[in-house]
Amino acid sequence: MVQYILEPEHEIDGIVVLKADRIHRRLKHLLDLIEDELEPRGIAFISVTEHFDTSTPQGMMFLHMIGSFGEFERKVINERTKGGRIATAKQNKYAGGAPAYGYRAVQGTITVDNEQAQTVKHIFQRYVEGDNPYKIARKLNRAGIRTKTGKAWTVVQVQNILNNETYTGFNTYNGQKEQNGIRQKDVFPRIISRQLWNKARQIS
Repeated sequence: MVQYILEPEHEIDGIVVLKADRIHRRLKHLLDLIEDELEPRGIAFISVTEHFDTSTPQGMMFLHMIGSFGEFERKVINERTKGGRIATAKQNKYAGGAPAYGYRAVQGTITVDNEQAQTVKHIFQRYVEGDNPYKIARKLNRAGIRTKTGKAWTVVQVQNILNNETYTGFNTYNGQKEQNGIRQKDVFPRIISRQLWNKARQIS
């Protein structure tokens, strides 16, 4: 949250901006700034392009109007974007989101990162041969192998690899907001065999 400190000894008559959303994109936050910080000090908020001045009742009313329209527009855009992701997923195409370890997104298409893919195979192989996630993480770190973000491996990260069916070529698109559960095939190229995946599931 942005905090504003306005010293009482500073003689400021108004704050002038090009557009209101340059200060805050959400109407609630902008109104909090105006009502809690500016109005008690007698400071007007003035938007040049939108032609309003909160030192007048008409200006405050206009601010509420354009703010409401702005929030409505953002919600409409968000719904359209969400609908687009769902439609893309249903067409068995990559619908966005950060690819898992072992993959890269190149111009809207998922490709295999060969070096990371070898690590994925190694994790599964070591697991079915008896190593637990703790031992696997320790061995990866000792070998100098890092995660997608360049950090050391943890037990949780190894478990995330072992629980990710995407490596078999099958995945379920849920989306952070949609949670649709759309089943996809070959959107993510296969890194491990279904047989190896099933063996790992039997251990789990």
